[in-house]
Amino acid sequence: MPKNPALAELIRQTVEARGWGPSDLARAVGVAESGDPDRVQRANARRWMTGEREPKYWWPYIARVLSLDPAAIPPPTASQVISHAAAFAPSLEVASPLTVFASLSMPEIPAQIRPGDIQEVQQAALTLTTWHNLHGGGGLVRQTGTAQLSWAAKLLDVPCPEVLRQPLFASVAHLGMVAGVACFDAFAHNDARRAFTFAAACAEEADEWHLRGKIYSWRARHAVWMEDPDTALTHTEVGTIRSDRLTPTERAMLYIARARAHAKAGDVQATLTAVGEADNAYSHTHPADDPPWMSYYDYAQHQGDTGHALFDLAMTTRNRGHVQAAAERLAAACSHHTDTYIRSRVFSRTKLATLAMATGDPAEAVRIGAIALEEATRVRSGRAEAGLVELARTAAQERGTVAEASELRERITRTISKGTTT
Repeated sequence: MPKNPALAELIRQTVEARGWGPSDLARAVGVAESGDPDRVQRANARRWMTGEREPKYWWPYIARVLSLDPAAIPPPTASQVISHAAAFAPSLEVASPLTVFASLSMPEIPAQIRPGDIQEVQQAALTLTTWHNLHGGGGLVRQTGTAQLSWAAKLLDVPCPEVLRQPLFASVAHLGMVAGVACFDAFAHNDARRAFTFAAACAEEADEWHLRGKIYSWRARHAVWMEDPDTALTHTEVGTIRSDRLTPTERAMLYIARARAHAKAGDVQATLTAVGEADNAYSHTHPADDPPWMSYYDYAQHQGDTGHALFDLAMTTRNRGHVQAAAERLAAACSHHTDTYIRSRVFSRTKLATLAMATGDPAEAVRIGAIALEEATRVRSGRAEAGLVELARTAAQERGTVAEASELRERITRTISKGTTT
């Protein structure tokens, strides 16, 4: 059943009026988003036209290439998607922060790599990770990360003793990954893609299998967010090459990325199988064996990540078993995430509220959603805002039968319009 038949019809009619087909739409949107005519698959464009998939992230680009007024989006998606697009449309036109910060005064590049240079890059990655978990990837976190990455990348051209070459590339790969995550969280998607690609190449050069697996997990998660499950599955397959070299925690992380890709593609059985593989791997976890960047992956993170995969199934199938499994895991994540990972807790709590709203428990959804909204104001995260947009859109479908749902929707709209979470 189409998720938004009126929006699909609007896109289809406008495309056909131009004498276009799905391939033409895909090429035009890809060029608008990144300059790459092959960026969007024809199948995705066809799904937008039939209503099998709602564009979400891609809507500003579709509206641009079809010369559509964003206000023309039919309900119930209208107000939420418009506010979401408006919040990020200005950032689509600004220069990449990698370019902006390259022009600023940065520390001098050393004449030769020393151990202290590598330690500085490592410390920058760890500090940025802490900031990101506490405050989200927007604002100063993203700007700092991209500036430091621009400087660190130049170190790779500096003469380096052979014994320091591997740790140098590994440290830059780590920083590149963290900067990419910050860009992803801030919805600077082109910068995120470039940072992840660069980080993966550095990890390969360093022969750092653990870091490589983590980077490919993030590349898969990013592709899922960009509604490209095929690319996400490719990244998970690449990330699990020689999985015998990865710890059980790392394997669980990659299996979950696979589950989320299958869920986005609507493959129920493959999703459940991947979640089972992730659970099995996590049951053998030994945190002492994990690299430092995996310290975040605890019980709460595992429950939240698997809950997100099952959430996509539950929202699509409305199967009682899927709904219950997703709700239990998301609730466990909310209960066990500490304030150090408040952003992750916001993600899970917002999904839990949206699930309750969509499956007939609006009062509970409002209770959970109010907490999520309060916590979201403490971070700067595009992904946190997108979750709130989804919650508000789902609340709108209550059509005013629950006064509290309408009030929550209005509070979300006011919060987003003030830019509190980005």
